Amino acid sequence: MKLDFSKIDSLGSPQKPADTFLVTDYIKLPETSKKPVEAKIEPKTQRLQRKADNRKNQLEDSAEVLKKYQTHRRLTNGLVADITKGLQQGADIYDLFLKAVEALALTTNDTVLYDNARENLKTIYGIGLKETHALELERKDTQTRLERLTQALNDAVRVEDKERLKNAIEAHKKHLDTLA
Repeated sequence: MKLDFSKIDSLGSPQKPADTFLVTDYIKLPETSKKPVEAKIEPKTQRLQRKADNRKNQLEDSAEVLKKYQTHRRLTNGLVADITKGLQQGADIYDLFLKAVEALALTTNDTVLYDNARENLKTIYGIGLKETHALELERKDTQTRLERLTQALNDAVRVEDKERLKNAIEAHKKHLDTLA
């Protein structure tokens, strides 16, 4: 016996028969209301001028970097020559070491390497190990600071500033005495 479902299909069932495929046309997208572009479109000449200005700025920046590199390279070559000459003449090894660190700092563009190495040299080898040359570096630096503090004391106007400067001068003098 064969069943007839044609009447059920004609009632309008919400589902489509399983053997029909959904075909979506991706070429035709739903229409949306198009709004005019709110940003002002710049004319071609302005875009070209902006690109030219950007290129000019890039070239100027590159020229500055190259100039700085060439200066550092020239200074490094001079330091290497000084180190070589110092080794041949038997110069102090601490001076040669500091020149080598300065050359390395210029090569790597590290601005604090030389200062940190010099401070560590003075502290560890000078104050800690009592090496004479490192102590001499510390003496020179302390004497320079003492002279600047004395000059500042002569220029100071306020009483509070003079007291602070006098205390700093006394501390530097005591430090010089301990280094002697």
